[in-house]
Amino acid sequence: MRLVRRSIQIGAPPSLVYELLTDPALFIQWMAESADIDARPGGRIRWTHPNGDSCSGHFVELVTHRRIVFTYGWERPDVEVPPGSTTVEIDLVPLGGGTEVRLVHRGLSGPMADAHDEGWAHYLARLASRAEGSGPGPDPWADRHVPTARQLDPP
Repeated sequence: MRLVRRSIQIGAPPSLVYELLTDPALFIQWMAESADIDARPGGRIRWTHPNGDSCSGHFVELVTHRRIVFTYGWERPDVEVPPGSTTVEIDLVPLGGGTEVRLVHRGLSGPMADAHDEGWAHYLARLASRAEGSGPGPDPWADRHVPTARQLDPP
């Protein structure tokens, strides 16, 4: 298993970034086509990308405007990262009127960790665009499916 670590500086306050990560109406503006988010410990988090791929899990910890921890996985069995099987930790650190977003994704193996590292880089950049007011625009990955474990590590 390998940790996926990503960090990005966003020119918006932690309160706005937190809302973009926990409010389903805002979440769909940068991440997905639809979202079901019950932002409380034990509450469900699920989102579906335009291509139909869905992720789901449950919130483990929420510290308003500071920290979000949730379990995560894909509903497609061939991805071999089942719902709730990994953990995403997001810390929001105030930084001179802005926010440093520190993301750690735990529980992914080799090639799947690499694929998620690329995915988080893409979506954190979209989060930053939305938070900073320019808007991320249409997602160029809208029709891109998450790769399966077999595609990433063929026999």
